[in-house]
Amino acid sequence: MSVQTDNKMEKDYFLLEDKITEIKSKFLIKNGWLKIYEDDSKNLDDSAGVYCCLVSCNQVETYNKDHSWPLSMGCEGKPSVYGDNTYKTYDNEGLEPFLFYKEFSLAETSISYIDISEEFILYFKLYENGDNKQNRTFYYVNGYGELDEVLIIEPQLIKIKIKYLKEYITIRDMNFVVCFDYMRLISDLPTAWNISYKDELFTENEFIYSHLIRYSIGKTQSWIMGKVFIKPNEIKKTHFDFGESKNEDFIIGIDDEGELLYENCGKTEGNYFKIIYFKKEVLDKYYNEPNKYKVDGFNVSSKFFSLKIDNNVEQYVPVFLPNLRMLPEMEQLHWKQYNIPPKEGMNISHTYYRTMIEGNLAEQPETVDLFFKSKYIDFNKKWENKFGWKLYKPLSQKDEYLLTSLHKITSNNVKAFCEQTLTIVKLTIDRLNEKELEKGLNLDSKVRGIGKFEKFLELRGMQIPDLFEFLRNLQNLRSGLIAHTFSETNKDCKKAIKYFGIGNDNYMKISEEIFVKSIYTFNTLEKYFKLNK
Repeated sequence: MSVQTDNKMEKDYFLLEDKITEIKSKFLIKNGWLKIYEDDSKNLDDSAGVYCCLVSCNQVETYNKDHSWPLSMGCEGKPSVYGDNTYKTYDNEGLEPFLFYKEFSLAETSISYIDISEEFILYFKLYENGDNKQNRTFYYVNGYGELDEVLIIEPQLIKIKIKYLKEYITIRDMNFVVCFDYMRLISDLPTAWNISYKDELFTENEFIYSHLIRYSIGKTQSWIMGKVFIKPNEIKKTHFDFGESKNEDFIIGIDDEGELLYENCGKTEGNYFKIIYFKKEVLDKYYNEPNKYKVDGFNVSSKFFSLKIDNNVEQYVPVFLPNLRMLPEMEQLHWKQYNIPPKEGMNISHTYYRTMIEGNLAEQPETVDLFFKSKYIDFNKKWENKFGWKLYKPLSQKDEYLLTSLHKITSNNVKAFCEQTLTIVKLTIDRLNEKELEKGLNLDSKVRGIGKFEKFLELRGMQIPDLFEFLRNLQNLRSGLIAHTFSETNKDCKKAIKYFGIGNDNYMKISEEIFVKSIYTFNTLEKYFKLNK
């Protein structure tokens, strides 16, 4: 970099050009944030501070005539008690603090931090979370439990999301004032900079500031002090204005020209049984977050919504169009991207019709994954009725998501295949009640889960080598899992891959076979031990 460029940068820095740029931008930061507090002082020769306050609209003219701050940090004037013992909430009518500088001199230390106007916190009912007073974030929590950052406090910086601030000052008929004070000193002012002393007032586009350049106490001082006014919106609109909820258009058919036909889920003209269809992948989002969502044969739900669906069809998910208006807007948009046009033969399942339309609650699920989950619970109860203990140990509370999230994979994705295969192993082989199985058996100490189960059945005259070949190969698949793929060096895993016939393009088919053979295990044991009686 040339000497001339260096000199130019040093001159601009002394003249506070970087800070003037911030002033002209009204302290807006990218992504809709506004800086409302800053302590950017580096030393006595380079100091910077930003503070803020609120001024009512009918008092703006009182404060926009000069560059001075309406109030100063640590002297916010709330509350105020006068000599005659008069108490006032605010020192000056129409002027309110938004930040409160608090400092406490304790016996062994001193503590200081910034607090936020409680009026603002209460208006949006903000949720506060952080490590301490100097590092915390305030969130707006919407009706569906989603968090949106509103205000972030750091030791040297506080910023607020402008849309929330604008709503607040609009509903209160107030202006938000960002106050600033910047000073830089230099011992020897280069003559080449050709800088003259001045005391000039700048007023433009809702900001006013004084720029003073003078010689003071052996140094040349460049000092800017002023304020920016953030005006309220012209139209009062708040987050309390619920209005009419927004609903999306979904595909209901195809016209004679081959063009897609759409209908709004909130305007169905009384046709409450109009069926529309979605790719099965629409449910992956919910299966992948079992702590937030629950999916079964007839519903997908969370703490904040519930949607009736037909999850008993293998290739797609039918839904009655009017039911979608129960979803939040963002959820409707999620479903919309998986919406598909109807084809000949598409319809709701027999199970859904019998259960949800006719009210017959005894119907079994039709898809293999839902049937497995239903059978798993039912079989374990029947086994306990027969033997007095469960074959598969109950899931702990932290593991309940395993059964909830188990589902057929919707693409030939090895990661999804590995995750679902691992879940089946955890639910069956890993949950075998070894303590009960080994009772009355004379076993070598090396015999583990599947071996104990096999010996338990042999003692009762039941020999089914095909079943245990399946279980051992399923266990070997699990043992060969490495980072969502299978080990190429694990010999047992390679045998299991050959047993199941796993290739790169048949994960969906093999996954379904594992479900089917697992159900066959339940059925075989039910029949032999007459559990259905």
